[in-house]
Amino acid sequence: MSKKRKSGVALIIVMWVLVLVAMIVSSFAFEMKLESQIITAQRKRLKADYLALSGVELAKVMLVFEEDPLEGDDVIYDDPWLAKAAQLSEGVPVSVEEEMGGGVIKLNINFEEGQRGISSLSDDEWKELFEQTGVPAAYSSELLGCLKDWQDENDLHELNGAESDDSFYRDRGYKCKNAPIDTVDELLLIKGWTEEIVYGTPTNKLDETEYPMLGIAEFLTTWGEGKVNPNSASEEVLRSMYLSEDVIEAIMEMRLGPDGEAGTDDDGLTEEDFNQLGLDPEKFTLTPEFAKITSVGEVDGITAQISSVFRLGEEEPTPLFWLEER
Repeated sequence: MSKKRKSGVALIIVMWVLVLVAMIVSSFAFEMKLESQIITAQRKRLKADYLALSGVELAKVMLVFEEDPLEGDDVIYDDPWLAKAAQLSEGVPVSVEEEMGGGVIKLNINFEEGQRGISSLSDDEWKELFEQTGVPAAYSSELLGCLKDWQDENDLHELNGAESDDSFYRDRGYKCKNAPIDTVDELLLIKGWTEEIVYGTPTNKLDETEYPMLGIAEFLTTWGEGKVNPNSASEEVLRSMYLSEDVIEAIMEMRLGPDGEAGTDDDGLTEEDFNQLGLDPEKFTLTPEFAKITSVGEVDGITAQISSVFRLGEEEPTPLFWLEER
């Protein structure tokens, strides 16, 4: 083999070696970059988790805040957190968004007494709530019959109800609970209680359905003894209490406070307003016992959410429900 041919082969070998080395280096650099991105994402995820958890702890502190009775009801707080805490102490739900620790905390604190207790609703009140949420009146008899059969301890069929021997339950492989409902989602297990009735007609099907439904879930709770907080109840919930439209309108207006604007420090009915409206203390309360805290931590588009329910009235709120979502 000539020297020129040998040098040509050597050059090709060297070039292939350089190509392989370049590929290895490029692959290594890509893996390092990918690992760096994964570590960065994990760090942001962890930070979002802790921001959400911090939001819950912050909400708990706000919920145990008590105004000094010697200062009266017209105190103006310079600290916005204290102002929100004072509103909570009067049964007024609040929302807060705050930049913190390189991210954002979005906090919503509401009260379960703003909804109707499933176990405390009468048939007529159920029917009123069905009407408010767009459920056809023709459905109410079956819905109520099946709801009663799901909860009662016997196997006797309610009118238009369904016990465990009904094909609906046999086909699905489970029986009636024969005990009170524990969560609003549990309604989906009961014959007749469709996802559309419970959560509303999907937006992409509104034009296709004859009876669009609002969804009854947002107006229901399984916590509490059935009293309703007029400072957090919706108009639909208030109508299910058989209040007149004049009283409902007055509640919604007086809830805004003297300035007539929502989201300001003077929001919420006072005890004086409560008495002036003639609200029945057996059915209504301004001192809720169950708070729902929804806390979202966000870092550069990565979010973590904690939904929780706490019982109030003790030195520290007692956790009853906890759900973490990413």
